[in-house]
Amino acid sequence: MSAETATMEIVEVSPDDARLGPLVGAMRVELDALYPEEIDFDHPTVKQAARFLLVLAGGTAIGCCAVQPLDAGEAELKRMYVDPAWRGRGIARRLMAEAEALAVRTGAHRFKLETGVRQPEAIAVYERAGFTRIPNYPPYDRWEMSVCYAKSLRP
Repeated sequence: MSAETATMEIVEVSPDDARLGPLVGAMRVELDALYPEEIDFDHPTVKQAARFLLVLAGGTAIGCCAVQPLDAGEAELKRMYVDPAWRGRGIARRLMAEAEALAVRTGAHRFKLETGVRQPEAIAVYERAGFTRIPNYPPYDRWEMSVCYAKSLRP
């Protein structure tokens, strides 16, 4: 672990934390560039019950995600993003572990997510974390660029 990632912390923040906006905005720009044919789609929003995690390195926000509790003991990973300058250092792996722990604390026994076919690095992170491909669930079952994954969680 480098000195940079040793001083990294992952904290739960409120959905209106000002440090989330720039990260989510950067993620949206990146996704719009990867999927220009989907720019006009009505993308699913994160609901009020979502709980957000923020990755801080030396006090600077460098990554985030949301855990969206769902019905029937499920939760969905949303808004997973790590600043490109910080990728390749295991940050996404650490953030994923914290997100799974948070999902368990919300009562979830199954964690699912959607990503895109043009994001092989994200797919690799999810598969290394033990997620397996599942049929696309609504509303992603309408989008051919989506791929969905799920993982059973243990409390």
